[in-house]
Parts: sequence; C-alpha cells; structure tokens
Amino acid sequence: MRVALYARVSTGDKDQEPENQLLVLRREAERAGDVVYREYVDQESGRKSGRKAFQEMMRDAQKRKFDLVRVWDLSRFSREGIEKVFEHTAYLEQCGVAFWSYSEPLLNTMGPMRELMKAMVAWAAGYYSQRLSENVRAGLARKQQKAAEKGEKYVHGRRALALDIVAQIQQLQAQGLSVRKISAATKVPVGTVHKYLVRETV
Repeated sequence: MRVALYARVSTGDKDQEPENQLLVLRREAERAGDVVYREYVDQESGRKSGRKAFQEMMRDAQKRKFDLVRVWDLSRFSREGIEKVFEHTAYLEQCGVAFWSYSEPLLNTMGPMRELMKAMVAWAAGYYSQRLSENVRAGLARKQQKAAEKGEKYVHGRRALALDIVAQIQQLQAQGLSVRKISAATKVPVGTVHKYLVRETV
C-alpha cells in the first residue's frame, strides 16, 4: 500500500520535532509492509487548513498518489475542531484514500473499524453540510430583519435601496426626468435606477 506520512509542529513548540512523529509513522508503515510515497511536514499552527504541506497532501490525495494517510494523532492533522477533521477525512474518503491515526485507532478508516468509520464520516459530512445551509438561511433572515427595521429591504443577499430613495426615484420619473437625470439627482447608478422605475401598463 502506498502511504503518505503527515507530521506537524507549531512554531511555538520549541521542544518538539516533526522527526519524533515521523520515526513512529515510518516504523508503523514498515511493520504493515507499506511503501512511503512521501512525507509531508508543516511547521505552523494547525488551526488553519492553508498549511503548505497539508494542501499539497490533499491535492496529491485527489490524484490518488497514495492510498492511506498516516498521522501521529488528530491534533497534528488538524486543530480546527472536530467538524473540520471530519470534513478533511470525508474528503480523503471521497478520493479513495484511507486515514490512520497512531494515537486514535478507533478513528481510523481502515481495518476492522473501516465500515463504521466510513458511515460516521459520511454522516458527519452530511450533518455539517446541512448545518452550514441552515446557518446561511438564518444569517439571511437576520439581515432581512435588520434591513426592515431601517426601512430597507434585503434582496438576494444584497441590500436594496432605502424606501425613501425608491420613492424619490419614482417621483422624479413622474415629473418627466430622464433616467440619467434621475441618476444624477439621487446619486444612484443608472442600472439601479432602471430597477425601481414604475412600469407603465397599456
């Protein structure tokens, strides 16, 4: 099996060396008869996904350059919270790459617990995706409420013109002013003025 070894230490971890993690991971890979494709090492905080080696590893996983990712423990893999850990492991699973943690064997997506962990990862990915959608809808509802309290309205995620500006546009239209003159008078872009003009019906 082709494996990727991932090790990480924070810049503030003066007494830690990624080599300490890699020694154990190499030993376990050798014991399992794995072929180490590459060792990915980051020396920065695990609270963000933008780590250089981490991103390279995830891109290589997408290309199926290895079959398994081995890490010392979850905190070395990511410190973004369990939601992001599940998100990352779910992504690996989608790429056909298993996940193995030396310190948390029950969270491995290979071996006897593989099917259970695959089901848990799939459930977590769906759960957090649903939660994200709910949070987006809740956020939009809050923005619409705040806009309404200010006499405004919120349309498709963008704040619409205040009601008094809309009334001014339509009043100037009734006085026979052109769109460009209305735009100049209200300081509203021509394209936006068009949206609020009263449409005459025959």
